Amino acid sequence: MAKLVIHQEKITDAKALIAICPFGAIQEKDGKISISAACRMCRMCVKKGPKGAIEYVEGQKKAQIDKTKWRGITVYVDHVDGVIHPVTYELLGKAKELAAKIKQPVYALFIGSSIKHKAEELLHYGADKVYICDKPQLEYFKIEAYTSVFAEFIKKIKPAAILVGATPVGRQLAPRVAARFGTGSLPTVLSLT
Repeated sequence: MAKLVIHQEKITDAKALIAICPFGAIQEKDGKISISAACRMCRMCVKKGPKGAIEYVEGQKKAQIDKTKWRGITVYVDHVDGVIHPVTYELLGKAKELAAKIKQPVYALFIGSSIKHKAEELLHYGADKVYICDKPQLEYFKIEAYTSVFAEFIKKIKPAAILVGATPVGRQLAPRVAARFGTGSLPTVLSLT
C-alpha cells in the first residue's frame, strides 16, 4: 500500500503546506506536520508543496493469488439445534444457478453438534458436497469457535464465493470471517422470498 512520508526538516512554511490539502488532512501539532485519515492520496501536497517535504512512496506488491485454485460456491448452513433455517435452502438454489453459469460445484458448510443426519437433506436441495464439522463443543453458536471452523474450511477448500444468509448468526459470522482474510466483507444475502 502506498504512503506519504513527511520530511519535517524540508518544511519551510507549515501554514502554506496545510492550505494545499483539499481534504484538510494535513495538520500541525507541536510544530510537527502530520497527515490524518482524511487523506485521499491525491498527492497535491507532493506536487505543490515545498520540494521534497512530502514524498509519495509506492507500497510493496502483495503476493498474487492463484485464482484457478479457488473453485466452488459455498453456502453457510444456518440452523438452530439442527433445524435448518429456510434462507439456507434459498441460498442453495441461488448458488446452483450461479454455479451452472460458471461451471463450478456448490458446497454447503454445516457447523454444529449432532447434525450429520440433516446433511442428506442439503444434497437434495442442490449442494454437490456437504462439509460437516460435528463436534459437541459446537452445539451452541459461539462466534470464535464458528469463525475458526469457517476460516479453516476456507483455507483448505478455497471456495471462489461464499453465501451467508442475513440472519442474526450470519450477520455476526460473515464480518468476522472476512476480517480473518483481510477482505472488505463477506456479503450477507437477505432472504429471497
